[in-house]
Amino acid sequence: MFVAVAGLPGDPAAMRGAAALCGLTVMEVGARCGGVLPRVLVRQAPEDEARRLVTGLGALGFRAFAADVRRIPSDAQRIVARRLEATGSGLNVTDGRGTCHPCPFTTIALVQTGYRTTSHSEVVKSTERKFSMGRALMTGGLALTKKVETVTEQVTSSRESFILVARTEGLPAIILYESRLGYPCLGAELKPSRHLNLKAVLERLRALVPAPLDDRAAQPAFLRGLPQLGVDEVDLGLFLVQEDRNL
Repeated sequence: MFVAVAGLPGDPAAMRGAAALCGLTVMEVGARCGGVLPRVLVRQAPEDEARRLVTGLGALGFRAFAADVRRIPSDAQRIVARRLEATGSGLNVTDGRGTCHPCPFTTIALVQTGYRTTSHSEVVKSTERKFSMGRALMTGGLALTKKVETVTEQVTSSRESFILVARTEGLPAIILYESRLGYPCLGAELKPSRHLNLKAVLERLRALVPAPLDDRAAQPAFLRGLPQLGVDEVDLGLFLVQEDRNL
């Protein structure tokens, strides 16, 4: 399990107590608890030890929680929306298989915004002719150039925004991706770009859904502060924010 900190105590001396409790230096505690919270303080511990650390951190004034990394969901456990329709009491969400999933507004616990960055690497080979002194001397000036092959790696990245609708009662979350969601639901309010259309969908959700909105997973500083735990960093960030709000 890992232990995360969602809130810091007012007493700076508590950092020394946390360091002693967790077997870290004060500098390590400060670095791991700095920036946008929640942050992972202890990356791996047996379950009993993790619970003990949470209790000890609580006594020092920290807001902390422990979780198993296997609980962090990915898109495999979510409904990836392709179409969206508002009803009087909720949403009808259609996935890529054409299955419709009713989503009453009363089951929506939290709306989160974020983005995923995808990188694509491609090897590009090019051939050009360059002057060759050796070839010129060998051929008496009849051949002045030779073919030279150059191999370069080109890396391109793309960023896709999304809206995650977290639900209660153990229901799977719904994720709305900028480039995968159709926007007929906007009707006359349809915008000239997908990015603007997703923003319009978010505005509609905020008007219809009483659940809170959290944008921490859309903040690069928050994502950069997350450690490698063997899961996607965006999924980890979304999970940490949800657990923070459940405390």
